[in-house]
Amino acid sequence: MMSKINILFVIPQLEQGGSETLVYNIATRLERSRFNAAIAYFQYYGNETFRNAFRNHDVRLYHVPVNRSVDLSAMRLMARIVRENDIHIVNAHHFISMVYSFHACKIANRRRLVYTEHSSWEVDRATLKWKVLGAMLMRELDCVMGISDDVTNALRRKFLLRDKNTLTITNGVDLEKFDNKNWDVRGVRNEFGLSDDIKVVATVANFRKVKNHLFLLRGFKELAKEFDNVKLLLIGRGIEGDPENSESEIRNYLEENGLCEKVILAGHRDNVQELLSIADVFCLTSCMEGLPISMLEAMSAGLPVVGTNVSGIRDVIAHGQNGFLVELSDHIALKDALIKLLRDEELKYNYGQASRKMVEDSYSIKQCVGRYQDLFLRIMGVESRGTY
Repeated sequence: MMSKINILFVIPQLEQGGSETLVYNIATRLERSRFNAAIAYFQYYGNETFRNAFRNHDVRLYHVPVNRSVDLSAMRLMARIVRENDIHIVNAHHFISMVYSFHACKIANRRRLVYTEHSSWEVDRATLKWKVLGAMLMRELDCVMGISDDVTNALRRKFLLRDKNTLTITNGVDLEKFDNKNWDVRGVRNEFGLSDDIKVVATVANFRKVKNHLFLLRGFKELAKEFDNVKLLLIGRGIEGDPENSESEIRNYLEENGLCEKVILAGHRDNVQELLSIADVFCLTSCMEGLPISMLEAMSAGLPVVGTNVSGIRDVIAHGQNGFLVELSDHIALKDALIKLLRDEELKYNYGQASRKMVEDSYSIKQCVGRYQDLFLRIMGVESRGTY
């Protein structure tokens, strides 16, 4: 029997977004007595802090540059990494990662391949060519999974998959990170010049068009007309070279609408948990989502949540129980939802408590990692130590 199972996680980029955070949480929490973990990634945007976080947990990193739509040299490099490091299982996150990993696992080497998809919209937008190719490849995989039932069902429909080879493992977050009672709330408020009477609406999302910040700003503009003592905290940034980068549009909107003094651009932060300690409401207005870790983290912090009525977000907002859902085009409804929570302290508290309980019951990182471990062990024919 092998001493340890070597797992290689493959992600499109090494930047701290939702799917990358999930991979980090799994890779760094696998039982070291049973697993070794490594990461392969295609693009790197210079986030050295995130890179070092992997290294601090002895997770090896491999850069596989992809310079064209089908890069044969990248496929060969992936195959060599798998072979030379005696990788037993590759867990590819997102479709492009699966395609490059397929050659490494099923053609160049005989290794197990698990594919994790993070959003139904990525599945649905696959062209006929990729639908046909994807269906052929996925029939040879050891497991295909979605991070929510919505994503898993989209995979089954699009690629005509059988239930036998598909499953759902929902995203998870580390609840303990949000149990710190010693946050420097006063220090954070002072950093942003916030007096005690100022309410804070927060969001955590890099500045990408799909995150739909302009819709949030339109709703906030209306909110600020009726509720003077409020500021919007945007945690995130635009990434140079990303075709989805929306930072210039966000900054232009703030200038043109006189919102620069009302909106805080916090940039990329490593202390998101501490920043959320000053928030009253969390809001995410994406056009499309998988299962948003940023919102799950806000719920772990005991915040009521407001979001757009799209797949992924509506999976974690129970409308009228822990927050409110609004339609994508209705910025007045967004304003109304925010102002209702900001004006009613009891409602805000009750919804926040419901948010926290939902994460405790269904979205803990312990449950998530445990299910991944059980899957890896089952694929290798090793008995699991128990359920999670």
